[in-house]
Amino acid sequence: MLANYFFIDGSALMAQIRQLQRAEPAYRNRKLCVRKFISYQITALQALHNRSHKRATFYFANGDDYNINEYLLLPDHSIPGSKRDIHFKYCGHKLKKSAEFDKFVEEKVPPKFQSRFSKSEKGIDIEMCCDALRLASASRLERLFILTNDSDFIPLCRTIKEFGANISIIHLSRSNPPNEELLREADTYDVVLSDGLDDMFHALPLEAEGLVEIGTLPIEAEIELSIEQRPQSEKPDTAPSDLITVAGLSPEKDDEPL
Repeated sequence: MLANYFFIDGSALMAQIRQLQRAEPAYRNRKLCVRKFISYQITALQALHNRSHKRATFYFANGDDYNINEYLLLPDHSIPGSKRDIHFKYCGHKLKKSAEFDKFVEEKVPPKFQSRFSKSEKGIDIEMCCDALRLASASRLERLFILTNDSDFIPLCRTIKEFGANISIIHLSRSNPPNEELLREADTYDVVLSDGLDDMFHALPLEAEGLVEIGTLPIEAEIELSIEQRPQSEKPDTAPSDLITVAGLSPEKDDEPL
């Protein structure tokens, strides 16, 4: 049974990218390939999931096009083979002028106080919790890998464990100070090693990397992975859909570039 899931808080991921770029100048002007990020988790953490997972879901706020375009490379859904059990879910909304607020909090506020500041988006954490609890209550969740640093997820961690599942916190790098309260409620905590970071961050121009522009977002064309990197998993023949997806994207242009 494929009962391992990856839930990625998109705003937390982009915040960790910014923190990494400030700590390591070599990663500036480079974008994270989300497919290679998940491929790394499948390879590096196979002792926790035995290379078996159902889906990796990235949660983005509606209206956050600017940040997505700035920091991430997404697979082109229309190209066969470019997408491997990855889903992008757009929910909630981004608050106006939040990009400037994010920059202020990340650069000026000490890490131990950052969680006390208001979030720059609404609805994402609720959506993540609902999806996780739906899976756990239906006995469809064995281990949840979640990228976040928000103490608001502590009750979710406790509840997931009460349902008999495991909770694993993943982060992009050590440049992001972890939330110790959150880690105490998790079963495992892992970060990407330096060689993995080098592989998943792309520095070449879009045309040199086989990327195309669709609308305002850069979309990643097919990226050929080696046999060792590809997830080795098989899906059940008759498995119902595990998550309720939000069809389509109608972002509200709330953010303004800095």
